[in-house]
Amino acid sequence: MELATNNLYANIRPMNVDSGNKGNISADKWKRTFWIVLGITTVIRLIYALKVPLTGDEAYFWEWARHPALSYYDHPPLAGWILVITTAIFGSTVAGVRIAAVLAMSAVFIVIRKMTFEISGSAQTASLAGLLAMGIPLLEVSGILYSTDTPLILAGAVGGYFFYRAVEHGSDIAWWGLGISMGAAVMSKFLGAALPASFAGYLLLSPAHRHYLRRPGPYVAVAVTGVSFLPALVWNAANGWATFVFNFSARLKTPGINLTNTLDYVIGQAVAMSPVVLFFAIPALYIFFPSRVKRENSFDIPAFFALVPLAGFLAVSLTNKVGAHWPGVGFPMLAVALSGYLLKNSRINPRFILTAVTAWATTVALLSLPFAIRFIPEEWNYPLRPEKFNASQLKKIAFSPEETGKEIALFFEELKTQGPAFLFTKSYALSSLIAFYTTGQPDVTVLGSGSVHGRNHLFWFDPEDHIGENALFVSYRSFEDEKTSLKERFERLEIVSDSAAVPDGASLTIVKAYGFNGKR
Repeated sequence: MELATNNLYANIRPMNVDSGNKGNISADKWKRTFWIVLGITTVIRLIYALKVPLTGDEAYFWEWARHPALSYYDHPPLAGWILVITTAIFGSTVAGVRIAAVLAMSAVFIVIRKMTFEISGSAQTASLAGLLAMGIPLLEVSGILYSTDTPLILAGAVGGYFFYRAVEHGSDIAWWGLGISMGAAVMSKFLGAALPASFAGYLLLSPAHRHYLRRPGPYVAVAVTGVSFLPALVWNAANGWATFVFNFSARLKTPGINLTNTLDYVIGQAVAMSPVVLFFAIPALYIFFPSRVKRENSFDIPAFFALVPLAGFLAVSLTNKVGAHWPGVGFPMLAVALSGYLLKNSRINPRFILTAVTAWATTVALLSLPFAIRFIPEEWNYPLRPEKFNASQLKKIAFSPEETGKEIALFFEELKTQGPAFLFTKSYALSSLIAFYTTGQPDVTVLGSGSVHGRNHLFWFDPEDHIGENALFVSYRSFEDEKTSLKERFERLEIVSDSAAVPDGASLTIVKAYGFNGKR
């Protein structure tokens, strides 16, 4: 038994600093490779970012930037604040929305390489860790599409690094960096609470580091986090605690065990990190758990920072649907821990090659999706979430909206010649896309029943101010599906186009509605 234990820990002993001419040559080669691949993938992500149309969520976050506030209905405000800056520089363009995602994820890969080098002492291991991370689908795709996960994942990477510097190198300034990172995480979305939970949990579980709880550093970090979160608290106090109600009540289902949700979560992680990464993540996180690992090795820090969100949302999945991206705050640290587990003595081996190749292959497959959508059967849907992932929805996402935006602008201008008018849909995502792509980028609101998500339009549009006005209504659904809701709000309707006439879902229903009665 003792021999087996020693063999187990032999996989996680600290790696030697690259030494000798041969080792240095190898390390330099992989360092150059890392920077070259980072440069190439950054350019590729930038091209994708500029060419692929915005998703509804991205357009919605752009709407946040058009309505600056201390917080928002769905999430705290950091994602919107970032877009205030980038759109001021690049304009209300696709580049203005996505440039932050492209740059932030490149920074994440650099942090992963730097942290791995400081832990392992091996430049080769560090570069290979960065190359592996660039292949993890969630990280690479998050470097194209902008979302609240953009600042969250960066905060997770930087926060994990600062925590390592604080507890392993005794850096006092690192506690401030950790506090700022945790503040950025919780100001991105409430799921960012996994970062403070990781920091607190590690100090409690690691005997070698528990003494820090008797020092000021951790409490400085907590204080900085609390101060950072004050704007969101102020806004919520003035708006019925809307962000809290949405995240902890409206979006959650009635408690009850549902293993289908758990299966969906596991499948989601297999896609988000690739199946082989998920397979090896399980033993890596187990071996590096703080109560088991020998203290001469520090890979337990990134492992624990990955384990908390992954295991935490696994538990949540027993009763609720969990997005594949929810544990994203821990993915950068997972890449560091997994590299420490796979790269024994800094040497490339078949396990690492298999893991890296399958991760990259999964990413390439996902990035090929916009080109492959036309070949997906119209009736296809994902069995566990058919309402969200189906061929029709995928085609709508890939469909270029510029021409549709020009068409909507034309009809809207015609309607305005007859008096005051506004644009609306029943979907926050569609409203945001129309606002972004319609000529002149007019305000587009949401009326009628719809998703509990994206309800910030409640704060941007007061129906009573528009009683008696006309409106242009747009929907993916057919007029037959929408007419009851429209008749409840308007005196007269005129159909411009009906999506029922185009079965593939690429067309929109457009209706001119006259005499708004003020009903939301």
